Amino acid sequence: MSAPTTTPTTATAGSLSSALVAGVGLLLAMDVAGAIISLSAGLSPTLLDALGPQARLSAPIPMMIAQVVLVVGATRRRRGVAVPASALLVVAGVLAFVSGFYDGGYAADLTAGQRVFQIALVTAHLGVGVLAGFRLAGLLRR
Repeated sequence: MSAPTTTPTTATAGSLSSALVAGVGLLLAMDVAGAIISLSAGLSPTLLDALGPQARLSAPIPMMIAQVVLVVGATRRRRGVAVPASALLVVAGVLAFVSGFYDGGYAADLTAGQRVFQIALVTAHLGVGVLAGFRLAGLLRR
């Protein structure tokens, strides 16, 4: 019987890359769902407003685009691309959390269900940031 050809580091890197892609995919789905909830609840007058800078239950469109671009970079094999992209994904996760204190998102008048969704969304952003941090640590150990 032959030994596996992948090292634990390679397998872990692949798992982290898959988790990052899935995490950002989940964030995008949650952002669209949050925008629809905002629109239907009257929190935002239009879908673009629900996905704009004053969004309460979704990330703004530029942040979503940045996360997609960064996850593509973070999952590359080239360290010169993956390291800065992973680092920026960590920063994006932290910014998603911190921004709610400054843009009024956490002070917004939301129903209990909307608040739970907001907490889940912010937690998902932090989770992607943590995954990106693990990816970054693995890249820096090489």
